[in-house]
Amino acid sequence: MFVVGLDENGLGPRLGPLVATAVTLESPSYDRAGLRRAGLRVGIGDSKAVSGFGRMARAESIVLALLERLHGACPTEADELLRLVALDGLLPLRAPCPSRAAPQCWSVGISLPVFGGDPEAGHRALDRLERRRVRVRRACSAIACAGVLNGELRDDVSKLVIDLGLFERLILDARRAAGAEVTAYCGMVGGIRRYDGYFRHFDGTSVRVVGTDRARCAYHVDGLGDVVFEVHADDAHLPVALASMLGKYVRELAMERQNRFYRERDPVLPAPSGYHDPVTARFVERSAPLRRRLGIVSDCFERLR
Repeated sequence: MFVVGLDENGLGPRLGPLVATAVTLESPSYDRAGLRRAGLRVGIGDSKAVSGFGRMARAESIVLALLERLHGACPTEADELLRLVALDGLLPLRAPCPSRAAPQCWSVGISLPVFGGDPEAGHRALDRLERRRVRVRRACSAIACAGVLNGELRDDVSKLVIDLGLFERLILDARRAAGAEVTAYCGMVGGIRRYDGYFRHFDGTSVRVVGTDRARCAYHVDGLGDVVFEVHADDAHLPVALASMLGKYVRELAMERQNRFYRERDPVLPAPSGYHDPVTARFVERSAPLRRRLGIVSDCFERLR
């Protein structure tokens, strides 16, 4: 059977992209509790707990090993990694960029690993999972940069609908790649408990509710499989935890690249996480003169909300 875990990273920050990620596991059966315990023993869990800002080495180790297994080679720089994981590929990510905004996101090259990760350690962790007859078959991220998010927000599309739309596209991609129906476990999106009024990409497909309560909402999508939204899914399901760690890594690479761009030009600028915290607030304020001088488009730098 094919089990897909989905999670988002970066729904609420001031800076940087929103990253939704899907990881597909193939296994004869799905032992949720057993796989959760196995993942925790090798350091795979909720990315907020195991790979927060400044603590990315473990996630980097596992992500680089995972991509080497899927694609036959370990990515050695950031653009190469994006080519492997981005749902639409690298060029569509760059297509919306105004030329004046592109340097902050794309001009700085980053060699991998960058956060102290060790792919060999990642392989050892994945080896232990494979002893349970579990294999990762696909890993993709759908990425919406600040400029894309701002454009949709100006069109009165809510962040919830944007995020859910990324999830839908990833689930459809996982179904196509698997060649069979899947069971998808997703983190709750935006704090709501019913999603059937918000789907944008399951149009023309029969979607029916098969169970709902305060912590869980499950749907069956004809021709696709089951889609389940759960509170704390990244702590309960191994594939969601893997998706959380990959998405966190992709987002942190984007922030690292942006931070290097600005600090190369003004070394006294702080290195922000991009979230709503004092360091990010100082960075936004202190970088304003430099951004004006460089002609950085405001929409590509900071989210509207």
